[in-house]
Amino acid sequence: MKVRGADFVLYEVADLDRSIEFYRDVLELELEMHVPDFKWAEFDVKPIALALFVPDRPPKAGGSIWLAVDDVVQAVEELKGKGVPVVMETLEYPHCWHAAVTDPDSNVVGLHQRKDGSFG
Repeated sequence: MKVRGADFVLYEVADLDRSIEFYRDVLELELEMHVPDFKWAEFDVKPIALALFVPDRPPKAGGSIWLAVDDVVQAVEELKGKGVPVVMETLEYPHCWHAAVTDPDSNVVGLHQRKDGSFG
């Protein structure tokens, strides 16, 4: 088996509409697919997709997605202004900055900025 890359990151959520609102309206991601009958939604966060799914049991938070942003410090301040919980303030490393917030189901959403301007 040869892994070519990642196709999507999956988060289990309790309320699909609430989660769609968070990712679309708060984080301003583009909703690419919404299939209510399958309790599924996907957001375009190139080079992969972020998939949301409502399981037939309580959702389990875990894992994280790290979104490339132009300015981590500015993104954290913007999200704080929208009432989003910040679980890790901005940290600087030799090659990047990063911080983390949580969605309504306590899934971590990382914010990442490479100093060379690249992403993916």
